[in-house]
Formats: sequence, C-alpha cells, structure tokens
Amino acid sequence: MRIGIIGICSLTIDFAFRAAKFGHQVLISHSRENSHLKDLIQKMGPKIKLVERNEAAKAEILILFIPREDLQLFLNDLPDMTGKILIHASNPVFSLECLGPNSKVKSSSEIIASLLPEAHVIKILNIANQDMLSFLKQKENKNEVYFTGTNSQAKNKAKAFLKTLELTGVDFEELYLPPILTYSAN
Repeated sequence: MRIGIIGICSLTIDFAFRAAKFGHQVLISHSRENSHLKDLIQKMGPKIKLVERNEAAKAEILILFIPREDLQLFLNDLPDMTGKILIHASNPVFSLECLGPNSKVKSSSEIIASLLPEAHVIKILNIANQDMLSFLKQKENKNEVYFTGTNSQAKNKAKAFLKTLELTGVDFEELYLPPILTYSAN
C-alpha cells in the first residue's frame, strides 16, 4: 500500500518508519526540505521517498501534519480526494468537549473536512490533558493509538492500517459507549 505524508513531526516520522518496515511504500512531502530531512529519509530505507505534495496526496492513505493556520494553503489544489482516508495528526486535544458535536470551537479536523468534503477525515488523538491521560492509562498499552472520525468504514480502514503497523487502533468514541445489556431467557 502507498502511504502519503504531508508534514513532519515525531508521530508522522514514526508512522513512516513503521509503514516502511512492514512493507508499505511511503511518500513524504514537507514544505521545508533541508539536508537533515533528506538525510533522515535516506537512512530510513528505500521504501521511503521525499516527493512533491501532490504526489504524496495520491497515496491510498494520507497522513497530515499541517499547522492549523496553513490548512487552506496546503490543501488547495490537491488531486481528487474522493473517498480518500486522511489521517490528521495535528493539534493536541485538551478536553473531551472539543471532540463533541456541540463544541463551539471548530477543530482542525473539521476545517479539513470542510475544505475536502469528499474525503474521510480520521483524527489521531494527541492527548494533552492530564485528566484524560489518567483515564486512558487505565486501558492503555504503549502500542495503542486513539482516533475518532465520522465515517465508520473509513475508521475501520484506518484501524486495519494501524494494525499493519503493529499498533492497536482504539476508536475514542467506543470508550464512551454504554455497556450492552444482555438478557438470558431463564
């Protein structure tokens, strides 16, 4: 599978390394190409290439790490995104309220979804609130990756992709579903 990455951070580099290790072709685009980035990518092996933004965007799954203020600039003029899974790895989550449907603050993922309405946006959660971290640590192991999104098929594909990286994808919304009651016929 071809994985595109637009923007570099420790999480996207980890995804790139894991994806290449497990046989995926990785296409990385970053606005600030420099010798350190080229050296890093070269050391990561032949399955990872530094490419132009539009080439990275043609991959089956696209991982984004783009500053909120640059979203429109970076997402303009991309090739057809119909049905594409966009894994958004930017911006920390400070509270559960910002993930809810009644939030007054528009998240970066919502901005991406409005700019690319034909794509399916999956938000990888970067938890930045100690209370949330404490809650998650009760269920957490070091290979768990939390995510959320609105399209169940896209979430399943993202979860399957994470599994190919030997990561356990945990749908954040499933943590808050009430337990299913079972009845026995006695």
